[in-house]
Amino acid sequence: MPLPLVVKLPAELFVLIFERLLDARSICECSQVCRSWYALTSHDSVWNTLLTQCCVDTRTESGLLSEPHPRLKLVYAHWHQRYRGFLDSYTRIRRSVLCLESWAETNCPPLFLSLAPGLGWMGSESIPVRELLSVVTDSPHMRDFLIAYHLHDGQRRQRRFLDYGLFGSYECYGEVCSLSWLSSRMLQVIAMGQFKLLVFAWCHITRNYLGIVVGCPPAHSTQIMHHVVQLQPQSYRFVDRGLFGDFFTGYIRDLVNGRYDIQDDVISMLPNSGPHTGTSVSRGIRTTVSVMFCPDETPAFRVYRYQISFEVLDFAALGCASVQLKSRHWLMYYQGERQAQSSGHGVVGEFPILSEASPYYRYCSRMTDDEMDDLMLVAFEGYFTMVPGTLVDPTGPDFTLAIPYTVVPIPMEIL
Repeated sequence: MPLPLVVKLPAELFVLIFERLLDARSICECSQVCRSWYALTSHDSVWNTLLTQCCVDTRTESGLLSEPHPRLKLVYAHWHQRYRGFLDSYTRIRRSVLCLESWAETNCPPLFLSLAPGLGWMGSESIPVRELLSVVTDSPHMRDFLIAYHLHDGQRRQRRFLDYGLFGSYECYGEVCSLSWLSSRMLQVIAMGQFKLLVFAWCHITRNYLGIVVGCPPAHSTQIMHHVVQLQPQSYRFVDRGLFGDFFTGYIRDLVNGRYDIQDDVISMLPNSGPHTGTSVSRGIRTTVSVMFCPDETPAFRVYRYQISFEVLDFAALGCASVQLKSRHWLMYYQGERQAQSSGHGVVGEFPILSEASPYYRYCSRMTDDEMDDLMLVAFEGYFTMVPGTLVDPTGPDFTLAIPYTVVPIPMEIL
């Protein structure tokens, strides 16, 4: 009886086939077919592919074994046993952390240097992640959070790193907010009425923060329990960022893909694309606007912080060596089809000049609901008037740059 064709395949092809198996269960099932397949599935290249797929730190795992040069099959088995119950979280978060480290080392070196070493894992001699369980509870939704602190214990709180918060910064009327990732020793649970928030990112100046809901009334548990939120005191308005794993990996992906501007190694807190942003290009100048709700403000009405940036993309299209901002004009839309206009000279007390030496300018300001009639702000648009040359020495007629129609991110409310 002739042998099946598969039996006649050379060992090298078998190994290549086993390398294409993306889960340990399939590999182990193949190893039980016969002694030959057992030997082939034990090949280091097969398990190296799986270890890479799972983002396992093979050097660390190998160092924890007693053998000086263990087979990769044993390394995988040790990792699988060590992180039992956290395997998916480990792979997901470590993949994002590796992207963050690679990106920050090139694009934002102070941020890269600020990332602290991670916490030890369960049963290790260093500060164990297990200590965090008393704060976050052993909920499946918090496993991504625990793995993140296992890989990096937040950011170092040295003075030289305070301006380089991982979760972004802004400067508004001289006030600087930098949202830093807190170390495990600085984590705190704060109570806001019936809600409890585990604060993991904080600005010590503005008290802006990011927190995870670890306690809330049963009526809201399915809505925001274990979600990353920014909850405004007193009003209970909040911005929901989703579960920690979704928020953390999504934010790093946006950061690496350039959705947040970097200036002087500082990450802008307001994105340059996506929802609640707008872009227009005129006379070779790109104008970008983005807006966010301000949870650190505590008045009864809603406060929004917006960012405007100008960048000269094409001086030939601009037609002059420099331009200076002269004035601004805003059109605000409120609920009930109410509109209001506002005009003024300059922006935040400045009259910036764009030139080849400084082709980029960015500023941050704020706007609110209609305080007099208690109407909710819905959207805004407008334009800036620019002068070729300078205000003192104009070289041509004025022209305008459009502020794109932008919808504000109205926060949710707990009633």
